[in-house]
Amino acid sequence: MPNFQSIRFRLSVQYSAVVFGLGGALLALVFFAIRRMLRNQTMTQYVITGEPVYVDGVLVGRVPTLQEHELRTLESLFNEHVLDELARFTVFSLIALFMLSLGVGWVMSGRFLKPVEEITDVASDIQASDLSRRINLEGPDDEMTRLAATFDRMLERLDHAFSSQRRFLADTSHDLRTPLAVIRSNVEVVASEEDATVEDWREVGDIVTRNAKKMSEMIHGLLAAARLQTGKAQAVMFDLSSIVDTKVAEYQKMAASKSVEIEAHHTSVILEGNEVALDRALSNLLDNALGVSKPGDTIRVGCGIDGGWAWLAVEDEGPGLPDEPEGGRVGLGLSIVEQIADGHGGSLDSQPGPDGVGTTMVVWLPTSDAEASHPDVSPFTGT
Repeated sequence: MPNFQSIRFRLSVQYSAVVFGLGGALLALVFFAIRRMLRNQTMTQYVITGEPVYVDGVLVGRVPTLQEHELRTLESLFNEHVLDELARFTVFSLIALFMLSLGVGWVMSGRFLKPVEEITDVASDIQASDLSRRINLEGPDDEMTRLAATFDRMLERLDHAFSSQRRFLADTSHDLRTPLAVIRSNVEVVASEEDATVEDWREVGDIVTRNAKKMSEMIHGLLAAARLQTGKAQAVMFDLSSIVDTKVAEYQKMAASKSVEIEAHHTSVILEGNEVALDRALSNLLDNALGVSKPGDTIRVGCGIDGGWAWLAVEDEGPGLPDEPEGGRVGLGLSIVEQIADGHGGSLDSQPGPDGVGTTMVVWLPTSDAEASHPDVSPFTGT
């Protein structure tokens, strides 16, 4: 069933109406022109002789005395004359029709393609530093409004991507600057002391080693996210629950040293993606959860599928994320997780716990049966 609001349908109707009207007008004009020509045709250019005819003593005409072949010749001459006049008139009419239809088509096309000019103007004005502009084309649900809406959605994704990259760079520079500052300050302090002992330098070496290890882990995460973003990471089929089991076992001792319990809640989820990158994402989420947990808290780790979207989540009982992170920063760890989620076509979602206590960080990953958007629910509670 055709869409009666589509540009294609409306153009077809309007152009057909214009052509039909012009064609009808042309045919009517030709008809009246030929009729007028025939009525005014006196044939005085032909010499016809015959017996005179008188009415009340007045000569009103002559009865032609033509043979059959002469009548046919006369008829042929008359038809040729009519056809010549009709051909000449038709040629001029067609030329006029062509020029008129060209002008009408130009005006009508410009009218219906005006939204394209608006899209072009917006696209020309947009720069990488200002992706907040939108076309917001109003009108019927036709090809042009859908094109403008698609362009707006593309701008939305680009704006999100640029904002994410800027935040990612800010988080990276901030979090890498901290261990570098620690290393530099400790080295400078010990170096400025003339009576620094071997033990002092050994302590500084331990500090440098710890911070270098921290930076190495950060860079490893950055490389994993970069490979995923550039498409160089190899996607494989794997079970997401295996990552959960591995990480829970890996972090058990670390959690026990802080008197924190880790629980695994998962089902088997077969997913195509980068297993190494998702392993890094879960590690970052667990690091953050352990960092905010206090003795006696419980961290829940799990995975599952809802609405065709696979989820990988970590729930803690910490103070929760602030409504407005300082300077818009969420930390390099979460920035890397967000980049990994984006690289899989998904997203990172944070959900506060009851009364603002605790946070559930969820990585949503689309599957082949994914709906348009992931469910707005807590994976562990389903609400």
